Amino acid sequence: MASRPPESQREATRAALDQLMLDFQHLDSSQRTLRGMVERFEAYLPERAAVSGLVPRFRVLDREADELIGEYLATLDQHPFDEGLDARALGAAHRAYADVGPRLAKHADALDQVLLDYDNELTRIGRQVQRGRELKEAAAAHTARVAAAAATLRGTGLEVPELNDLLARTRAAALAANDWQPASGFPVLEQARAELEGLASAAEKLAEDYPQRVEKARTRRTSLRTAVEAVESRLDKMPADLAVLRREFSIGNWRDLEPGEQVVREQVEIARTRLRDFDRLVEAGADWTLPLRLLDEARAALDVAKAQVGAPAARLAALREVKADPEALMRTVRFRLRDAQLLVTNTPKPGRESVARELDALARRLDGLRSGLQGPHPDYWALLQEADRITAAVRAQVDRYRGL
Repeated sequence: MASRPPESQREATRAALDQLMLDFQHLDSSQRTLRGMVERFEAYLPERAAVSGLVPRFRVLDREADELIGEYLATLDQHPFDEGLDARALGAAHRAYADVGPRLAKHADALDQVLLDYDNELTRIGRQVQRGRELKEAAAAHTARVAAAAATLRGTGLEVPELNDLLARTRAAALAANDWQPASGFPVLEQARAELEGLASAAEKLAEDYPQRVEKARTRRTSLRTAVEAVESRLDKMPADLAVLRREFSIGNWRDLEPGEQVVREQVEIARTRLRDFDRLVEAGADWTLPLRLLDEARAALDVAKAQVGAPAARLAALREVKADPEALMRTVRFRLRDAQLLVTNTPKPGRESVARELDALARRLDGLRSGLQGPHPDYWALLQEADRITAAVRAQVDRYRGL
């Protein structure tokens, strides 16, 4: 008959089991922690992980930890603790617990040491994880902005077809951000975040502008009709102004204006057609997308017509001014050029020589303008255009110099 073990032996065996379980929990926790860190290291910093000693060192320790855990489980299967065990079984269990436990603890310490040895590398992981989290949070915030803008628009009761496209693109970008994995690389997540930010701004602008555009559409339509009539009232003066240009100046000064009257008539007709279509659609109760676009097209046509209808009169005034005193134009351009040259001379900077050479070349171009004034029929329009080009080039060199 098996002897009943003393209570002290039973307590010692129970204590050994408790310590064994604590050592297992330590090893299990250390292994899981390090494994997670290594997996994130490989995911977020694959190039560094490929050359770091951290990964191969962990692989060895991870395999050994799995073997020790298997040994731990086998020990519990072979030596289950029970209050009714005899002295021999308790002794065998105690020895097994005491053999496996310290090795579990030692290996857990080895895993913990890896964390300490590669603290700098693992700190990098934390920063990358935080970067990914912040980008995802920003993407989610921009998605919420789109949803809020959409709710605002729907609250107006207006049909806004553009909103459907915005929402579809938002869903695609939000899905890309939400499903992003480190292996895809941060540029993918950055692109999704940036796209969502742009969509959010567009949605908010649409929510703010669209109702106002609808509210003001009828007033705008009246203003456009008035503007069309104003252009038509000036149309009859175009042939007279062009006739004066032909009498007073050579062909190069006005030839580009000859198609202008036809252009004005065509653009006015386009504007009137768009306004008539606007009236029909609004009366039919269509959604406002197309009517608003028709107003924009009418405005664009009207802008072209307005620029053309006053062109002969403006050209005539400009040419007469240059003809009366060509040197006044030359003096104005030369003043700006000399002012730029003084800036370069009085404020030395690296790269000054290059800017100075460009300004000198512009001075030679300006001197060459006088040759265009020779002969019985000077091309004053060419003179004006070249003067404008020189002035623009001087301004560009000044901006360039100030940016050095």
